[in-house]
Amino acid sequence: MRIVKMSLLALTAAVCTVSTWAQSAEEVVKKHLESIGGEKNWKALESIKMTGSMSVQGMEIPLDISAINKKGWRMDMKVMDMNNYQIVTDKGGWVYFPIQQQTAPEPMPEEMVKTLQKQLDIQGALVDYKAKGNKLEVVGKEELDGVAVVKLKMTSSDGSEQFMYFDAKTFYLLRESSSVSTEQGPQELVTNFSNYKALPGGLVMAMTIDSPQGPITFSSIEVNPKLDEALFAPSN
Repeated sequence: MRIVKMSLLALTAAVCTVSTWAQSAEEVVKKHLESIGGEKNWKALESIKMTGSMSVQGMEIPLDISAINKKGWRMDMKVMDMNNYQIVTDKGGWVYFPIQQQTAPEPMPEEMVKTLQKQLDIQGALVDYKAKGNKLEVVGKEELDGVAVVKLKMTSSDGSEQFMYFDAKTFYLLRESSSVSTEQGPQELVTNFSNYKALPGGLVMAMTIDSPQGPITFSSIEVNPKLDEALFAPSN
């Protein structure tokens, strides 16, 4: 009887723990969205324009990122007085880098298009995450550069996995990490976010993004600007 009783206690504890973790994941997302302006304001985001610079090998490269929700995303970079860009839409993707001797826009590889098309959802994967087919679970609590964080694992509708690290006090997103396949084998892709700032429309966004390509610092972010969809058509 004692063994049966202990087994039941262990089973009950396990069930309660799973329930608590599930509730915690939902609660973390709720607090995160509240900290960056609220889900209602993010659902109202239909377009965005971000202006700043990327630091690469000691050079500061001016860049602009423009996007219309679920339709088109474009990043322009000026290098050595030459305009370079990447474009991704719901139909395809193109690259034009004259700095690399390209004389005309070229289609992106299919796998790259699939990866970058996730950025078309400028409202973010956590807004209506259940409706988007994303699943979340709390991995645990740990420290990130001396800051207590809550670590979540997100499994997207396509089966890809991503880890998110939230400040346990402010619930700002501090880091995202995922594994990508390369010719050298699996590689961890890490992006850090900092310098959060309140913007028009009630939104709060990170003005500094430390990406694998190099640190990006935004000097301005326009919320819901008028953008012409022709911006997402490749041209010289």
